[in-house]
Amino acid sequence: MSQRFGRSQRGRGAAPAAEEEEPRSGGGGVDGAQMQLHSRLNAIRGDMYGIKEVIEKIIHACTVTATDLEEIDETDSVSEVDQSLRQLLDAQHRLEVEENLLASLCSSSENADPETEYVRGWEKSERKYSALSDAAKYGANEKYREFRQQVWDVKHDGEAMPPLFGEAGGEASDEELVIAGARMTYKCPITTTWLNDPVTSKTCKHSYTKQAIMDYLKAQRGECACPVGGCSRRVRAADLFEDKVLERKIARHLRQLEAEESAATYTMVQ
Repeated sequence: MSQRFGRSQRGRGAAPAAEEEEPRSGGGGVDGAQMQLHSRLNAIRGDMYGIKEVIEKIIHACTVTATDLEEIDETDSVSEVDQSLRQLLDAQHRLEVEENLLASLCSSSENADPETEYVRGWEKSERKYSALSDAAKYGANEKYREFRQQVWDVKHDGEAMPPLFGEAGGEASDEELVIAGARMTYKCPITTTWLNDPVTSKTCKHSYTKQAIMDYLKAQRGECACPVGGCSRRVRAADLFEDKVLERKIARHLRQLEAEESAATYTMVQ
């Protein structure tokens, strides 16, 4: 197996005793070896799910950190976080490539030379990805767009975010650029009041007050259409996550409104 693939197997140690016995029950040496290979490939794929969860948590931490830094005008530090996020997204892409390659090997009943097949697929994908511009790699990446939107909103709340890579970043479609510059509402579509303890749907990205959407789901027997007008997605409790980044944005927005009201009152008194 290739050096990269070999490291993945060696890092997981020897296979359990039950797995070592699989070749004997396979009805032949070749079939048994194939079963053992598939078993180990599936084990590696299982480990990848855990790595993907860790990456998701770090991406979220990058967003929280960058928004805090932007608020205190630490522009250079925000740029460093931006670069770290891009590296994370690169790693996430490569992990998905490896997962797809392993899935292909597992689903194939006959792999005459799995090492060659794996290396060929990896190198082809790496060449293609390395040739892409930053606009193509990140401009259409939902997580990167969301990160940039959150940082932008710290100082430009309510203003449409400009295209991420300027006029020349043509890989992103007009529709994607519109999404990148979309204005976010801070009010719950159910209560029509300020979002409180907000949760966001993974499927449609709309947000709701946690208690309101949970009560709504309970009344609809656990699943409902998204309460936002015009959205056709379905919502379940399992699709929701506590949106701490949005919660911080709302708090900043409310502080800004309070400051503006105080300034207006002071002007009237003058």
